[in-house]
Amino acid sequence: MGTKTGTGQPFQTPSGTDAAESLCKEILNDSFFQEFWERKALHYRAAERGRSANRLPEALLPDEVASAVSSAVGSNLKMFKNNETSELPTPWHSYLAGYSMVINQADRHSRVLYELCKGLSAKHFHHVFAVVYLTPPESQAVRVHTDDQDVILLQVWGSKRWMLYNAPTKLPYTEEMLGKEQAVPTELIGPAQLDFTIQPHDVLYIPRGVLHEAATGTEPSLHITITVPTSDFCWGVQMVKHLASDLRQSSYPPELRSLCQASLVEGPAGPLELDDAKLDAKLQEIKDIFAAGLHARSVLDGFENRMDRTNLGQDRQFSQLNGKDASQAILATEEKRVRLMHGILCCCDEGSSAAVFFRPDGRALKMKVTPAALTLIRALSDVPQRIRDLPCRDAFERLCVLEILRDAGVLQLFLKSAESSAAETA
Repeated sequence: MGTKTGTGQPFQTPSGTDAAESLCKEILNDSFFQEFWERKALHYRAAERGRSANRLPEALLPDEVASAVSSAVGSNLKMFKNNETSELPTPWHSYLAGYSMVINQADRHSRVLYELCKGLSAKHFHHVFAVVYLTPPESQAVRVHTDDQDVILLQVWGSKRWMLYNAPTKLPYTEEMLGKEQAVPTELIGPAQLDFTIQPHDVLYIPRGVLHEAATGTEPSLHITITVPTSDFCWGVQMVKHLASDLRQSSYPPELRSLCQASLVEGPAGPLELDDAKLDAKLQEIKDIFAAGLHARSVLDGFENRMDRTNLGQDRQFSQLNGKDASQAILATEEKRVRLMHGILCCCDEGSSAAVFFRPDGRALKMKVTPAALTLIRALSDVPQRIRDLPCRDAFERLCVLEILRDAGVLQLFLKSAESSAAETA
């Protein structure tokens, strides 16, 4: 529960379900699918058309992002800067060093994003998943590339410059993506067709196959990518999956099923010992049986069954990661309080590039600090202070700095907010 700016009236923080409904109402309507879907990009500017399409800036707060990062460590969290991965000890260190945080399948780690994805899946897409991109200032996570998926980007905080180019391959399959393993050849890129800066509440749609890149300026950026795995959804891929499933059925003679299961690598008595004419005859048998039972309804039924299993897996993973028994790290959150540990002295002169923490036993801990972190550290004392009130240029960076200090043993975190403690002692 919060307060509407300038009115003093309470308001309810929107849920992920609310965010899904607003996005469908304002953007994902019939005209969008007729004009833009898998045809051309769309930049929905909140400054011109209002903020109601993208409600994530109110729904997805820094505390939930930090919790998702902690939950995703070791599985779905990646740290990138200029296509290189981080070797630093924690994601908090990496972010402060200029690495972008990328959480794949973030809907498994955040209730807001889980509800958003489930709402969009039910309305339009069978299955979608979310990816978090949190990029520090003056940084680029990955170079220009294409994806095999249609993506809907929701800007949450900060800004980011986007450049969209042509689509060298229309509606590519996974193996046709560009820029993932090696740089895209210059002759395939051409001039930018769109060059703009995305702001909070903006929405950006990029069709699969369109070359694109993005970078931050002087401020950090958080955007959420709603990923629709459309190359997996396409008829070509689904018919291949249908064939693989069909070959496991009893309608195929055992020798044909054995042929399909055998490796192409040379081996004793393997299929390659058959001459080409005999192999062609076997493949023709397989094709005839498959074609005789191939119907649009059977392909669609197989697709829907696979989507049911995928969505069930999504539900189970979310429940496991967010259930009562899930082990969650105790994180600094904006309403909690912190102070320097008893006996810790901090030397951090204005304009310095390092902070030194002296322990009572004479040992010292020296840390490199950014100008933003310097202001925050200089504000710390042995008096408990609410995290939200500590100075820093952005809320997530503040949480990163405090997590590093807590891990180093120089900061004490109070698990209850000031309001909770006051209520208990009243």
